[in-house]
This record gives sequence, structure tokens and C-alpha cells, in this order.
Amino acid sequence: MKEIERRNNACGSGYPFTLEREGTVVKCLEAEPEEAQSAVYLYLLLATRLNMKDNRRHAGLDGTALLEPVSAHAIRSYLGSKKTEVRVFGTYAKGGFEDKVNKLCLALGEGGGFKSEDKALAHAKDDKLDVVVWIPFEDRLPGKLIVFAQCKTGTNWRDSLSELQIDAFTGRWIRERFVVNPVRAFCVAEAVNRAVSFWSHTGFSAGILFDRCRLVEHCSDLPEESLSEICKWTPEAKKTALDFGG
Repeated sequence: MKEIERRNNACGSGYPFTLEREGTVVKCLEAEPEEAQSAVYLYLLLATRLNMKDNRRHAGLDGTALLEPVSAHAIRSYLGSKKTEVRVFGTYAKGGFEDKVNKLCLALGEGGGFKSEDKALAHAKDDKLDVVVWIPFEDRLPGKLIVFAQCKTGTNWRDSLSELQIDAFTGRWIRERFVVNPVRAFCVAEAVNRAVSFWSHTGFSAGILFDRCRLVEHCSDLPEESLSEICKWTPEAKKTALDFGG
């Protein structure tokens, strides 16, 4: 019950459950489709409880990929500046890896474009980079706050905390070094244990941690396209979860 109360406080109006019968029964609220935070919470809950290797596709949509635009928006909201720009880089984004790196460097105004020390190795899909968010200056010169983020659904994300290594990524694939090294972030569908020791230990490995509650907190104005996809995926995913007794 304390954990439910904590999640309710962390998510604000976005928590889609309420306690009834003097705090002993949990009931799912009937949220309106436009209530983005509640929709995001239910999506993230299902993206944690379902086997996202075998049961990720519903309504023609890949539930793992949907986390990328949600995370991009949440990080953008967290950074706060109206100038903040985002680019989804992972599975959700169309195009080949080399093309995505070139377009990213062009948008950032630094990095110089794609390179590969070994052409035989230049077959990466995203090399663990799913989202890039940055705050440009009006002068568009190099040297700015850049966030590189990895996104994970399911419950096995603890083994992936250190997969995205910024120095390794830029060294392998980007021609010129960034003036200011990007900050790492890790976005996960699960509501992470808030015990200080566990949370801090996770952050040491992952960077800025955006778990389910933090993502929901910053998705009150989720773009219509992303919200629409989530609202299509979630009901179909829920049917599968109920079939499995979830």
C-alpha cells in the first residue's frame, strides 16, 4: 500500500489506479483517451508485465519501439527549455544506421558525420542509442548539453545498464569528437525500487534514470501521434495479458 501511495504521488494525476475500501482494494480508473499520463502509465505497466520478446506486437505496432518517442518527450520536458530538440534514433526511427548518424550530426551541428574504422562492422542497428535530446544555442555552435538515452521495456533491463557507452559509440561511429561529452540517460518501463541504495547504485551504472513514474510525470502533453499509437497498442496488449492470467 505504501508503494501504491508513493507511485500515486510520483505520477500525480497520471496514476490510473485508486485505493478503495479503506485502502485495501486497488481499482483501475476509467481514464479518458486524452489523459496522456494515465495512458502512458498503463502502456508502461503492460510493457513490463508482458514478455516483450514474444508478445510485443499488438495492433500492428511494436510495443518496445513505442517507448522511444515517449522517452524522447519525457527527457525534453524534463530539460525544460522551449528550444530543446529531440531525435529518436533507435528501432522506431526509419532509415539505415549510417544515414541516421549523418542526420544526427547535421542536426546537432557537430560530430562531422558517420565514420567506421572497420567497414565490416558497420552493420549496427542503433548500437544501444535510442534517443538523443539537446538544447541548442542561437549561434548553433558546437558545445551544448546533449543527452544520449537507451530505452528498455520488460524486467531484464538490469543487465543492460552499462550497454550504452558514449565514448565507445562516438569513437566507433562519429568522425569528430563532441566539444562537450553527452550525458547518459536510461529509460525503463518498470517502476524501479526507490530504496536509496538500489536507486543510487542503478544510477551510477545507467546515468539519469527515467523509470515508469518519472516518464509519466513528464508526459502530460505527449504528442498526439505517440499517444494515438499507445492507445491502439495498449487495449490489444491488455487482452494478451488477461489471456495469460496477468
